[in-house]
Amino acid sequence: MVESQEIARRGDATLMKLAATALASEAVAMLDEHPLTTQSLVVGLIGPGNNGGDGLYALAQLAELGCSILALQCTDKIHAEALADYTKAGGTLLPLSQGQDALANASLVIDAIYGIGYRPGADLPNLPRGARVLACDVPSGLDAATGLADDDVLLAERTLTFGAMKTGLLIGDGPLVTGELSVASLDFDFSEQNAQTQLVDENVARELLDQHRSWRDAGRHKYQRGVLGLIAGSELYPGAAQLTARAAVNCGVGLLRTHVPEEIAGLVAAAAPETVPLDDEQIREALSSARRYLHGRGAKISAWAIGPGLDSRTPPTGIIADVFTSRQPAVIDASGLELVPTGPSEQPRVLTPHAKELRMLLRRAGVSVTTEEIATDPVRWTRWAALAYNAVVLLKGPTSYIVAPNGSSLVVCHGAAQLATAGSGDVLTGILGYLLSDSSITGVSGLQTVSNSRMMELTACAASIHGYLGRITAKDGTVSASRLIDRLPAAMKEFGF
Repeated sequence: MVESQEIARRGDATLMKLAATALASEAVAMLDEHPLTTQSLVVGLIGPGNNGGDGLYALAQLAELGCSILALQCTDKIHAEALADYTKAGGTLLPLSQGQDALANASLVIDAIYGIGYRPGADLPNLPRGARVLACDVPSGLDAATGLADDDVLLAERTLTFGAMKTGLLIGDGPLVTGELSVASLDFDFSEQNAQTQLVDENVARELLDQHRSWRDAGRHKYQRGVLGLIAGSELYPGAAQLTARAAVNCGVGLLRTHVPEEIAGLVAAAAPETVPLDDEQIREALSSARRYLHGRGAKISAWAIGPGLDSRTPPTGIIADVFTSRQPAVIDASGLELVPTGPSEQPRVLTPHAKELRMLLRRAGVSVTTEEIATDPVRWTRWAALAYNAVVLLKGPTSYIVAPNGSSLVVCHGAAQLATAGSGDVLTGILGYLLSDSSITGVSGLQTVSNSRMMELTACAASIHGYLGRITAKDGTVSASRLIDRLPAAMKEFGF
């Protein structure tokens, strides 16, 4: 175990103080989000082991920064060396039973009770409604290995985990109780590990988006800013095409060309008047021109978004199958997932199922699995789908998993629970379609193929933008797909657009 190796190499105290510094920094950031005119009171819930030691050392550092601090002892034992440091900093230690008034008045509560040492059935305190909680490593009441949480788990607004991501933070109940999740690496040495899954947070997403940007981007015309072809909608589901179209436009796509049923073409045009219709003949010209590497009018389509609102009960036109033969990257969602073929393909694709749709994809490929099995081991089953369809697969949920056919994977775990609403996935399709179409973001131009690794990165960026969008929208009210779209321009600006 890497943590044991690091303890042996650097010692308990050194690692705890490094963790405490990161924890104190996170606490300050949370306090700065809601500044007070009076002195901030930070209350630490302290457990028996190193997790409790992290909390005590962090409280001592916060005292030096001018915060008022209080430690509440939640178990019989306590880390002696950390307690001495905390006491030296002027801190007071009280039993939990005497701290209810302090908890009610706390600006922030640091949960440093159990961490990875939690065992089901252990006593957990009841916190006042609305308490802002920063979890140290793992929320108390959550099993770090399985993701199962007790009914009395301490719900965190933010969780700072140490060294590396724990499986239980990402599966099962984990995403529902951790709040915003970040990792403090503490310079752990993972050189002998073969980790294939990497976390993408908002900062990483910004770095990935910046990779191919240039000052020359300011001089691009609309065809160089991304031309997205959208194949979506039906008379039965007219709203999905409108939502995806509006999302792509609000992201800043250079040009959106839409292929929708005649019955809803007027609705899409009204929802997004910037769009230009695209008929079967123009699509065939686009595909033919692309195959000949010519720059015809149709070849200006640089990526496709396929699926939102298609009526799976009605056989689609053959044009969708033709698009699947192109080399232009595509995001495929919703009913489009029922049409995408298995096996080898020259087209770079991203499939964006939720758990039930992933089960459907796997069954089409001859693999029988339940949604419960997918929830227990999401990376494994998403890898099966990526291999079967020769595509990057984004498994959507509170934690999003992005997996390539070679098995490498990325994780985005900042999704807002409020994103579980009708049309939210259509918005994500519009965001990802835009990113795939923009050459300054993909790093390619013309008809060059986008690599699977870059497809993975852009998919993770889209999921990160989508999660951020959900959180900022939820701050001032309920969330709907239309409200998400209205917030998109401001969210895109936060990510450098």
